[in-house]
Amino acid sequence: MRKKKEYYESDFVEKQLNYYASLPEKQRRHFLAMEYERLGIGSKRYLAGVFKCDRKTINKGLRELAGNNYQSDYTRQRVAGGGRKKRSDNRGTDQLDTGIRGGKHGGRVQRMKQLNGRI
Repeated sequence: MRKKKEYYESDFVEKQLNYYASLPEKQRRHFLAMEYERLGIGSKRYLAGVFKCDRKTINKGLRELAGNNYQSDYTRQRVAGGGRKKRSDNRGTDQLDTGIRGGKHGGRVQRMKQLNGRI
């Protein structure tokens, strides 16, 4: 049986883990990719075990660093414009809310009847 190769000493691992925990998500990937390049082939599984991440995370960091349009801009966590859009109050649904709640369908049947003019 093969003996696992230890790339880091135990006191250094603790320092690296503290530093890694302080980084945002994108910087973590880039840090792991640079560590992989520094340690060489065969260290990906070791890094994934030490830092409790997937090897795909290291691969993604490697792809990002190798890309031609790589920019080390860490000011934004997410892409601008992502996420749920703000709800506007001019949808016209405020007049329909009569306070009917509950029932098997959560009041939907009563609201549909109201819309169709049966109530």
